[in-house]
Amino acid sequence: MTRRDTRRRSSWRITFGALLAVLTLGAAAALTGCASSGDAMPRCTDPLRLAIVAQSVPSASYLPCIRDLPPGWTTSNFAPAQDGTRFLLISDRSPAEPVVVELATACRFRFSGASPSPARAPGILSYIRLDSIRPRFAGRLYDVFPGGCVTYSFDFGSGSQIELMEQFERAVGLYPRQQLRLVLKQELGVELKP
Repeated sequence: MTRRDTRRRSSWRITFGALLAVLTLGAAAALTGCASSGDAMPRCTDPLRLAIVAQSVPSASYLPCIRDLPPGWTTSNFAPAQDGTRFLLISDRSPAEPVVVELATACRFRFSGASPSPARAPGILSYIRLDSIRPRFAGRLYDVFPGGCVTYSFDFGSGSQIELMEQFERAVGLYPRQQLRLVLKQELGVELKP
């Protein structure tokens, strides 16, 4: 083996090693939620994405997730953080006013003046607070449960607000943390703590 061959092999090893290190760090960051998550929404069928949401509010017994989007709806700005998760639902009939979905340890907005609403899942108390009915139908829907709160802030133009409310409520599901813990353990051998 010549000196030139030794340099090529050495150079290749360094390049491969650097590439492997970058890929490993990138994968680790993505799995822990430290990387930018883009618009990959937490679907109710995606346990890894739901685990990221679960880690943002470790006390939450339920996690917001996307079931199925009705025609004309899109999602955007999935933003998990240390103190909660936030994402947007956008209707083509109200594109300038997306529904803001926020998971936190407690309801962050004024809860006074809210009226009870039909519960969206067992063990959840749901409330609605309307700020305006005309000319715009605007307010907040709250799902309150042990260890957390999901707030849905909406602002729709008059005319299609009832249909838009029904559509976004069907699009967003509440996934039980206990069920996620079992799925992660059985399917992936991963422990969700706490």
